[in-house]
Amino acid sequence: PELIGLGAGGVLTAAAGLALLSLIRPRALPPAAWHRLPTLRAMTTVLGLAALDTLAAGTVLWVLLPTTPGIGVAQVLVAYLLALGAGLVLTTPGGIGPFEAALLALLPGIGPEPLVAAIIAYRALYYALPAVIGAGVLIRGPRPAATRPAASRTPALMPLPTAPHLPFLVDAVIDSAPRAEAALLRHGRLAVATDRRGRPAAMVAATGQSLVMLSDPLAPGAAPAEALALLAALARDGLRAPVLYKAGARLAATARAQGWTVTAIAREAWLDPRAFSPQGSARSGLRRKLRKAEAAGVTVAMADPLALPRAEMEEIATAWAEAHGGERGFSMGVWAPETLPWAQTWLARAPGGRLLGFITLHANAREQTLDLIRTRADAPDGLGYLLVTRAIEAAGAAGVPRLSLAAVPVAPADADPAPLRHMRRRLEAASGAGGLRQFKQAFDPNWETLYIAAPGLPALAAGALDIAREITGGGARHRRARGSARGSVRDSVRVARRVRSPGTDPRRDAP
Repeated sequence: PELIGLGAGGVLTAAAGLALLSLIRPRALPPAAWHRLPTLRAMTTVLGLAALDTLAAGTVLWVLLPTTPGIGVAQVLVAYLLALGAGLVLTTPGGIGPFEAALLALLPGIGPEPLVAAIIAYRALYYALPAVIGAGVLIRGPRPAATRPAASRTPALMPLPTAPHLPFLVDAVIDSAPRAEAALLRHGRLAVATDRRGRPAAMVAATGQSLVMLSDPLAPGAAPAEALALLAALARDGLRAPVLYKAGARLAATARAQGWTVTAIAREAWLDPRAFSPQGSARSGLRRKLRKAEAAGVTVAMADPLALPRAEMEEIATAWAEAHGGERGFSMGVWAPETLPWAQTWLARAPGGRLLGFITLHANAREQTLDLIRTRADAPDGLGYLLVTRAIEAAGAAGVPRLSLAAVPVAPADADPAPLRHMRRRLEAASGAGGLRQFKQAFDPNWETLYIAAPGLPALAAGALDIAREITGGGARHRRARGSARGSVRDSVRVARRVRSPGTDPRRDAP
């Protein structure tokens, strides 16, 4: 008994340690190991199913045994579990041999003949009968998918292994999505969730304990309740918790009405480029910055996506990452040159032609969204402001109705749950939120609150930890993929050359 107790204690300790690793996922573990760790929900589900299965099987054996004084169901269950373990360890087919020998040794009060007879009957009920039923189902064959009603098809996750090159359907969805941020699908970290009709419905990522839906649904006018049901179904199938991240007010309100825990996570700055002007008292700080950059003789122009100064841009991006603790990832801008043919890029040069910095924007038929700002350490003051201003003015001239300056995290508050407060602090540090707020406020934008939501505080806390880990560690994944990405860049340029007609305005070519 003491040996059994020590073994059980060791198993429980190992299980608790694995559960802790699954939740915390320390930096000492490489991200590849993180993704191989099962989720807590998967662990508890497997443990519960295993317990249910073994208890049911042991009870079947107990029912088949003759009534014996001093041997009750508890003794039979313990003996059954130990015998089952012996069969598993010795790896004989079905545990035949070790299983029977262990039961004969552990239940000496039962005669060998009735015990062996009970074991044979147990195997017939627990192995032979299900095998016969399964064979019948196999012979009948599966129900053809084509005969199922379209609305009954199972929602699915569509990974995008060929990103930044995407299927035509996904390309079309990116172009028509309510938010240009849908272009993050080209980075390859996010997958597409398809609904019961097989249509792309949302951007999602499986990470840690969570299945995270980023931003609002991809289809304009999509019903928030349907998006929540889709996310919940996919999360349930993957044994993860559904989490909304950077959800708009309408989707967040629907989640709250369904009992989800909802809290503000970021504030997005946006404006109407058609009505933008640097004039007015609210933008006096912006005008000062613009004068400083213009006084330095800086010239700003939109770049041809097929003739970008990639080497200079790479130099600036690498220096920026080294100065700021590395690239970010997931929902934040990350230097990914393979995606540049689909981005709108603006370059700033010194009077001698030296590249001082650049910005990139996601763009689709409905809006443009600021993606990256990368400048040299010795760039003139106001350079970033000048780049963004020129992009806004060009968007206004092109009739773009909405330009997003991207979001900044909501500041940490003492009232936040500890994991959420930890996430806010990590995002503050990773994004340089204080400087970002000041930068965006100079344009006197409108502010829209974005939300994080999950069905319960524990799921929200775990999701917050997962997202913070993705953002602060996301650049490492891009760096590891850069070798293959260089080939992808060349392929991207060749594709863009084939589809671009001569003489077109590069502003209209930007997706």
